[in-house]
Amino acid sequence: MKIPRYWVREQRELGGMQCRLRGFSDESMDAARQMLEERARLLQEFYAEPVTDERAQTLRAALAALSEPEGQGEYVADMLEPVFHRLNESNIITRNRYGALVLNSTDTCFADVDTALGSGSLWELVKGIFGKGATPEQQMLAAMHSLHAECGHVSSRLYRTAKGWRIIFSGPEISLGAPFVNELFNRLQVDPLYSTLCRKQACWRARLTPKPHRLHLPRCPQPASSEEAAAVQADWVREYEEACKGKAVCRLVETFGSAMQNAIVELHDQLTGVNLQSDTLL
Repeated sequence: MKIPRYWVREQRELGGMQCRLRGFSDESMDAARQMLEERARLLQEFYAEPVTDERAQTLRAALAALSEPEGQGEYVADMLEPVFHRLNESNIITRNRYGALVLNSTDTCFADVDTALGSGSLWELVKGIFGKGATPEQQMLAAMHSLHAECGHVSSRLYRTAKGWRIIFSGPEISLGAPFVNELFNRLQVDPLYSTLCRKQACWRARLTPKPHRLHLPRCPQPASSEEAAAVQADWVREYEEACKGKAVCRLVETFGSAMQNAIVELHDQLTGVNLQSDTLL
C-alpha cells in the first residue's frame, strides 16, 4: 500500500518556471524534506540549460527513481493524504483532498460502478432480459445474479451510492492484482479511473463519509505537510463532522454468496451510514 506516513509539498520557482514539489517517506519528515529538496535540485539543474528530449528523459528517470523507494513502483504524487487512523497494516483511513474519509485496504476488495451501464456482453445480456424500460437497479441486480451464477465461489455485497454502485467482493481468487479481479472489474465496467488509482496506490479504496460539496461546505484547507494537517484542517473538520451526522454514503441493496463476517465490512457499513436506510445518499 503506497500511503506514506510523512510528506511535504511546496510550489517553488525554479529556472523561471513554477514547479510543484513533493517529498514523502515512511521514515521521517526529514527524509520527506530531503526528497523534496533533491527534486528541486534536479529541476533547477534541468532548467539551467537548454531543454532537449534526451535531457527530459534523463530528468524523468531521475524523478521516477526518487518516487520508487525500495522498488515499490510509482507513487501517485497528488495522493498525499493525511492519515486519520491506521487500523492495521492492511487497512488505513485517510482524509482525501476534498476532506472525506477514505478506507484504503489491501485485503478487502471494493469496486465502484457508474449508473450508466456500458455495452459489453454482460450488459447486452441483461438489457436483453429486461428491455429498455428496466431501471438501473434492475439491470445491476440482473448483472450481479448472472455473474454469481458463473462464479459461485465469489461472495459480494452490492450497495447503492449517489451516482452508481459499490461492490465488496470476497473469495479465494480475490487479491490485489489477481487476473480474476481484473476480469470482474472489466465485466462490470468498473470506473477506469478508480481501477487505475487502485493499481497505482496498490490498494482498494472506498469513500466512507459524504462529499463536502453535497453538504454545501467550503473547500477543505490543504496542508503543506502531513505534520501540520491536523491543525490546518481542525476547524473545517469540526464543521464537516457536524454536517455529516445522520447522513449516509450508501445503502445495502443485496448480498450474494456466503455472508461476509469481518471487522472491515462492519466498519465500512457503520461509517457509511448503511443502517440509516437513507433515501438521500451523499
